[in-house]
Amino acid sequence: MTDLFQASAPLARGATLGDQVTEVLRHNVVSGAWPVGSMLPSETTLAQDLEVSRTVVREAVSRLKAEGMLSSQQGRGAFVSSDRPQMGFAIDKQDVESLRKLSHILELRMGMEIEAAAFAAERATDAHRAEIQAAADMFDNAETGASGVSEGVEADLRFHRAVSDATGNDYYLGLFNYLGASLRETMLAGRLKAVERGGNSRDAVAEHHDIAAAIAAGDSDLARDRMRLHLQLSGQRLLGNLRQIKAGDA
Repeated sequence: MTDLFQASAPLARGATLGDQVTEVLRHNVVSGAWPVGSMLPSETTLAQDLEVSRTVVREAVSRLKAEGMLSSQQGRGAFVSSDRPQMGFAIDKQDVESLRKLSHILELRMGMEIEAAAFAAERATDAHRAEIQAAADMFDNAETGASGVSEGVEADLRFHRAVSDATGNDYYLGLFNYLGASLRETMLAGRLKAVERGGNSRDAVAEHHDIAAAIAAGDSDLARDRMRLHLQLSGQRLLGNLRQIKAGDA
């Protein structure tokens, strides 16, 4: 490959050739290697440099056109029209079903919610603090058997949504709502498996109360630390339960 492609984003393991080439082309646009208004190398050149067929290159170019990043000029080829995809951020359902990709989504959640907890400690109003505590109590009071799993998941999501809302930053709340909707079914499956194994889905009860207390005290450093610990432990619990499900399906 040329130096240009060697410097691009690593190709994801398990992705199709079309996915991989799309990511390489997208990277070169977003990084500025191909500035807005510049013309892409020809299909033949791209196919040779990436060691794929022209059909695969054509598919990748079509995807970036759909995202609004590329456009075509009759008889001249493809041009960079924008360095920002118009389709916005998205998590595919298949990503949540892949344990490797799910672990990456949980890392993204950590990056967002750890700082959200700190901001909540600094900015929460009395109403915010009351909602956070009410959600922690709802989770505490959820039934422990299979019949209470759905209630527990909703209480869990309510708690984290309340923390995001307490930041006073609508972007935190919007991103959490998106992630929560993406993860809800996975959380349900993981907790049902925990109940089947004789455990319970309430391990996070004390962790929620600890976070709520730190936010109520206005201690941003403590809120950050407690949210980090909680998300680390809850992520381990979820992935462990899902691995048991996949092992049982094998």
